[in-house]
Amino acid sequence: MTHISRRNFLRTSLYTSAAAGAVSPAFTFANDGLAANERIECAVLGLRSRGKAHINGFLNDPRSVITWLVDPDGSFGQACCDLVEKKQGFRPKFVKDMRDAFADKNLDAVSSATPNFWHGLSAIWAMQAGKDVYVEKPASQNLFEGKAMVAAAKKYGRMCQVGTQSRSLRAISEAMKFIHAGGVGKVDLARGLCYKRRKSIGALGDC
Repeated sequence: MTHISRRNFLRTSLYTSAAAGAVSPAFTFANDGLAANERIECAVLGLRSRGKAHINGFLNDPRSVITWLVDPDGSFGQACCDLVEKKQGFRPKFVKDMRDAFADKNLDAVSSATPNFWHGLSAIWAMQAGKDVYVEKPASQNLFEGKAMVAAAKKYGRMCQVGTQSRSLRAISEAMKFIHAGGVGKVDLARGLCYKRRKSIGALGDC
């Protein structure tokens, strides 16, 4: 049987709850029963939209602390650092280049909420640096990137989870088993729609 340390177990379960945005303001870092060196040191890449959910998830999970924030927008990044400092009691480091965070030997895990075209490379770089990774969907821009991510996880012995909760949530898994077992009778047609209006990114500026 493969030995799973308490710390590795915490890493695995942490992604399922925190990175998926499961938050609970009842959690506090002062009385969680975990030693400081048992908490998972996390970096969040990309601080808007889904990145905010990652930050809130980690802040409200007593198993984690945020030690790095990464974003190209310096002013917004510092504002996020203010928020993190207020909630967890110390300020994370802020950088614009994710590789600066990956160089930290104490960093355990990386969650990537970057624009889609950064998902694959950010995950690969993080795993090369010895970090476990949670990356938002889509995992990659193409099959080549996706295969490279799988290869990196195997080569460096790291965990890499993609945020496709429709494939990992227990409730959905149980619902699918119910349907496949004939719970709703014969299914001839199913339709789904997800419409999310997005604001314009603005006019193209000078390069």
